[in-house]
Amino acid sequence: MELPEPELTNDRAKREWLWLCQKVGEKRAKAAIARIPGKRRAYPLNIARVLGVELPPPEELPRLPEEIKASRAKGRQMFAEVRKLLK
Repeated sequence: MELPEPELTNDRAKREWLWLCQKVGEKRAKAAIARIPGKRRAYPLNIARVLGVELPPPEELPRLPEEIKASRAKGRQMFAEVRKLLK
């Protein structure tokens, strides 16, 4: 049986989903989607409520892999510019 998928409409929702999966495990988080009451959608906040956990503030959420890559690329570019200036 395939578990339902969360609705991840923006980067914050993706980060919240990543946090939930790290906190309770992806399988348990997906299973909670089926237990969301009423016509509520499978947003990470609703999933967290079903699981009885509170999402952390945005600054405490894990970064997405693409954010980490972009940050590293920017860092490499800055170092290259500094090296250029020092020559």
